[in-house]
Amino acid sequence: MEALSGGLKAIGLSCSYDGKPVFRNLNFSVRPGEAVVVIGPSGSGKTTLAYCLTGIIPNRVKAEVEGRVVADGADVLSSSLRENVKRVGIILQNYEVQIFGLTVEEDLAFGLENLGLGEEEVERRIEWALDNFGLREYRSRHVHELSGGLRQRLAIASAIVTAPRYLVMDDPMMNLDWRGVIKLREIIRRLKSEGRGLVITARRLKGLEPVADKIVWLDGNGRRALAAFRPMEPQDLERKSLNDSKIAVSFENVWFRYSKARDYVLRDITLSLESGRCIALMGPNGSGKTTLAKLVNGLHKPSRGRVRVLGMDTGRFTAAQLARYVAFVFQDPDKHLVGDTVWDEVTFGPRNLGLGFDHAERALEVMGLGDRRDDPPQSLSMGEKIRLSIASALATNPEILILDEPTTGQDEETLEAIAGVVSRRKALGKTVLIIPHDSDYA
Repeated sequence: MEALSGGLKAIGLSCSYDGKPVFRNLNFSVRPGEAVVVIGPSGSGKTTLAYCLTGIIPNRVKAEVEGRVVADGADVLSSSLRENVKRVGIILQNYEVQIFGLTVEEDLAFGLENLGLGEEEVERRIEWALDNFGLREYRSRHVHELSGGLRQRLAIASAIVTAPRYLVMDDPMMNLDWRGVIKLREIIRRLKSEGRGLVITARRLKGLEPVADKIVWLDGNGRRALAAFRPMEPQDLERKSLNDSKIAVSFENVWFRYSKARDYVLRDITLSLESGRCIALMGPNGSGKTTLAKLVNGLHKPSRGRVRVLGMDTGRFTAAQLARYVAFVFQDPDKHLVGDTVWDEVTFGPRNLGLGFDHAERALEVMGLGDRRDDPPQSLSMGEKIRLSIASALATNPEILILDEPTTGQDEETLEAIAGVVSRRKALGKTVLIIPHDSDYA
């Protein structure tokens, strides 16, 4: 009989929702100082596994579970969350719900103070987190002023400073740019050298190869599978002649800062985007990429200068009026889901704009969600929610499509679908502004 002490172990672990299997008979272990990477497509059960390993299932999320999860001899599934949190920490896929402080420093201190640590130890750990996660310059910054990538980095730092022996990281690379991924790998190496065991879920292995000691694949059909990834074929996208192009978006000496802020986020930006082109907007987290995109769809107005969309001065139109021409797919889909079903969600825009549903039907099929139209959006995995957001944007057939980090956490099949969307929009003479966190995708 296998010894139960030492390590975090899944032993004959199966999980189902309402009788529908998510995975069956999983057996793997992570020893102190190891990192196990769990790979699988959207909806394959990676988050469900993370919940089982930390006791969120069955304590907070109800599911049918068989088998055992053991952390250093303690049965996780039969223990309370209060007991489990001392052994196994978690960084949730929806990291926003783990941020409690108003400022970066307050959020880092929150968990430490709840552990009853002394003032000196709290300060020491905060200083460590600020340095090791590149957050020092944001120490006093309000959390809502941070970019999505920086907020995720803060959530990871806040979980790590509490120092559980095992840490489950559910899609930790979501919203991280290449600098963030490198920093994350450095942290993983340090945690391993300190004797901590990690389980890391991801849709792709890329970026985690140097730190992975073991790899578990989930095939999305309730089974553990061992399989190779299908490589993406590069898209052969034909460039349009500039002489044949019309200007879709123009910035004329644009400056922007948030209300009550002293510093400008964007300074003296002048640019033109031609119709029928795909433009990738690159830069580190916090550099103002999303802010610039929100100037295009009218959610922000320039502090100085002028933004024109299809010849229209955005300062004279509301974001709602511009929605007929510009569709924006945001980083965090949970904040923008409004429909009771997938079909309600994807037809929300056309219904409000008085359009037909032909493009909505096609968009669901293109994004691989045709069989989910009657499901509630909140039942989808994070990757599926992002695909639903893209389908909802395509449903209005906009002239300009803005994709803010659409490749975040997506599997290879979905990346191919997104690349196909970009290619088709270009062929139709539409404009795509994409903000990728993965420079290879750009």
